[in-house]
Amino acid sequence: MTIVGENNTDIMLDENGQPVPDSNGDFATVSGDGCWEQDLRLEAATEEGELFYEDISGDGAYGFGMLDFAHAENDGFTQDEIMQRVRCKLEKRAYLDMAKTSQVITFLEGTFFDKIQISKNDSNDEYNMELSTEEVEVEMKEVEADDK
Repeated sequence: MTIVGENNTDIMLDENGQPVPDSNGDFATVSGDGCWEQDLRLEAATEEGELFYEDISGDGAYGFGMLDFAHAENDGFTQDEIMQRVRCKLEKRAYLDMAKTSQVITFLEGTFFDKIQISKNDSNDEYNMELSTEEVEVEMKEVEADDK
């Protein structure tokens, strides 16, 4: 699967994954940071192997597969496995600065939560996302460097 880059353009999707119409009735588009943010949000909410047209497996596969950990035991091994899987999925995106990427994994009432902070290369802007094993939902929030 081709990873969406910094300069790609795609059809804009709403929070339910449905195309957003523009004022002419065509599909609205998203580009720049909005495009890769949308792709990252969609991949995080996708299970590996969920896409019928993809035949790649492992770290190269599309989808974070967080539901694999839905009923896992809360131990250091499981938390390390979640951290490693998410990191490997993020590393596919050459425009992200992995040295600035941080993750905090917590466990509450049977659910793992992974709070992730990412930045692009050569940028001080931060993007925050939260994944969980209960319900895979991702919300990207940009934090300007000046807002800290």
